[in-house]
Amino acid sequence: MYTREMLREKPVVIQRALFNHYVELGLNEKQFVILIKLLDQENERNIQPPLEDVQQGTSLSIQEVSHIINQLSQLKCIDIKIEKDEQHKYNEFISFDPLFEQLALVLNETKQENKAEDQNNQFKKLFQEFESTFGRPLTPLEVQTLNHWIDTDRHSNELIRSALNEAHSLDKLSIKYIDRILLNWKKKNITTVQSSKEESEKFNQNKKLKQNVNSIPIFDWVNGENPYDK
Repeated sequence: MYTREMLREKPVVIQRALFNHYVELGLNEKQFVILIKLLDQENERNIQPPLEDVQQGTSLSIQEVSHIINQLSQLKCIDIKIEKDEQHKYNEFISFDPLFEQLALVLNETKQENKAEDQNNQFKKLFQEFESTFGRPLTPLEVQTLNHWIDTDRHSNELIRSALNEAHSLDKLSIKYIDRILLNWKKKNITTVQSSKEESEKFNQNKKLKQNVNSIPIFDWVNGENPYDK
């Protein structure tokens, strides 16, 4: 009698990526099931299992199973070669290397697509922050400048946002002034938000120091002006 524990002894292990992306490999459900059965019966010598073993448990005929295996080969999911074994007998050997090479390509393409979509969403968010801070829609020239900062100057969205906040805090809200901030940071090799904050603090400290120096009264000692007479 089978028990739950017995049935769990040898589960069929399928790559989650394969399970989620088999359609992108050009496979339909019948082809996918046969591929799983081939993977499940993979052995160290990579000898193709008997068609009867692959057919077992399916509603497919032997001819249909054979046809699907040929389709898997045409779809470059498996590679079948006829070679002599150690006993000098001819056997069909099956390799799944093409499958995993294709799957790697699909996953890398998906990753790039997701990255591009994420970058597009981040740009939209940055664009909305500019319009919200400016209190008006950006002009075509301002949008072009914003794109230039990202595509040509390679400034990160975070650094551009930091420059926007810096200009806003100084009450000098304009694309030209933000461009000057970014240009100054680029000359000083400032590429992170933390570095930009440190530079802003240094600038504000120097500005306060200059204001304090300018506020010191100057007396005409030569002509006898005495500060204590004030």
